[in-house]
Amino acid sequence: MKKWFYALVTLLLAAPAVQAQNSFNIWTAAPAAPITPLHKKARPAKPAPVVEAAPAPAKPAAEEPLVKQSKLIKRGLTQRMHEHKPLAEDSVSMVFFRENSRYPIAAQKAGAEGSVVIKLEIKPDGEVSKTSVVVLQPKVVAGRTNVVPVAAMQSLADEAQRIFRMLRFEPAQRTSVEELTASFSLN
Repeated sequence: MKKWFYALVTLLLAAPAVQAQNSFNIWTAAPAAPITPLHKKARPAKPAPVVEAAPAPAKPAAEEPLVKQSKLIKRGLTQRMHEHKPLAEDSVSMVFFRENSRYPIAAQKAGAEGSVVIKLEIKPDGEVSKTSVVVLQPKVVAGRTNVVPVAAMQSLADEAQRIFRMLRFEPAQRTSVEELTASFSLN
């Protein structure tokens, strides 16, 4: 008798749930109700703050490296590195980077490490005229999270661009392009 009672109670409790589910799944082809936008009340205009014109800032001088570059870098550095045939004087760029770079604070706090490939456009006089980031490659460090904040990696890219803009190459007849890799490690 108890079994029948429990079965009946279970069916009676389940029936409204089934009815609710069935009525919820009914699809009607009625058009959607029109959307009426809310009208916002116009706010009185605030008086514009009076701003005195500040004197124009002086044009920033090109940043001076902490350690001067010992020799001009020969063009074609990218190709020589890809072919694993560097010249002895190619180490000038690596020494210059190591001596003048500062690990960005944002990257230090985030524990960001990795490498950045920077594309340099070099004017005929040997000065770097333009830099752009080609690749940002975070390094996965054991014991740390695999997620490196974008801002931390961007700070590494900004530092690499800052240093590479200070490099000087041998003069040439026309503009050339180089791609250099900067590696950052906290150790």
